[in-house]
Amino acid sequence: MPVYAFSGSDDLRKHEALDAELAKWEASESGPAPVRETHFGEELNAGSVAESYQTPDLFAPRKALILRNYDKVNAAGRELLERAFQSDNPQTAVFLSVEKLDGRSAFAKALDKAGRLFDFKLPYDNKIPAWLMDRAKQRYSRKLSPSDAQLLQDIVGNEPAELDHELEKIDTFLPKGQAITTEAIRDIVSPLKVHTIFEYQKAAGLQKPSDFLPALRNLLDNSSENSGIGATMMLFSHFLKLSRIRAMLDDGANEHEIAEAFKLNRFLHIEKERYLDQARSRSLARWKKILTRLASLEWELKQGRYSHRFEVEMALVSLALA
Repeated sequence: MPVYAFSGSDDLRKHEALDAELAKWEASESGPAPVRETHFGEELNAGSVAESYQTPDLFAPRKALILRNYDKVNAAGRELLERAFQSDNPQTAVFLSVEKLDGRSAFAKALDKAGRLFDFKLPYDNKIPAWLMDRAKQRYSRKLSPSDAQLLQDIVGNEPAELDHELEKIDTFLPKGQAITTEAIRDIVSPLKVHTIFEYQKAAGLQKPSDFLPALRNLLDNSSENSGIGATMMLFSHFLKLSRIRAMLDDGANEHEIAEAFKLNRFLHIEKERYLDQARSRSLARWKKILTRLASLEWELKQGRYSHRFEVEMALVSLALA
């Protein structure tokens, strides 16, 4: 069964691994290049693909079938294809990407046994900075410090494909071999988004009503989703960090110790954004109560409790300025 499956939530590594395995298979024999056929699960005709798998190509000795979003193929279509793939066909190989395969199925077990099932999970949030540093070094030959990696994560989020896109953009503009700095990140990585996020977080942390609502509306206007879930999660993440800083301050930690513990950039986070002043704006007990309510708000938003944007704005204002 010449099928290679690439599963998991990390689309970046999944697609890179598929492309690498495909290139390796294509180069495994000399002669004319194999033909590639690409199909997408949402519109895939299982009968046509099964027939193509079993039918030699008129113009090339080998064929690669690439099936994207395989999990979007309906159950009957998957059953038909997996039955067809059981027949040995050395002239044709199948490369499929899927969010998740049922590990209990005979198809998945056969792929796993053959060493052709590859799974790529998204790294945990706290592993993203290390991933960014390694990615910058290995793919772009750039040095990236832990604090600047954290900054890039704070700005862009946790999606590896989006993070890599920003690394690629930085690599395009920076002189060859130059390290990625705080200044480069602020200048190159979506400047409007950078400004909007820090403005939103700072206004909330310092409890400035005159700045917060305009910053929130600007953030929602420049966001791909307008439900408020992203803004809520962003506020929760920021307030969680501030609560931990407050706990360290209460224990007598100094500025240097806090900067080291949270990978804070002295100029950006401490001097310009005033993270320590933000942390001091509430007691630790108060931070914990706000975090609990933010977690509830996120759940309520996901349940569709707030049907109008004004309601979302008011709910966030009441917590951000509490």
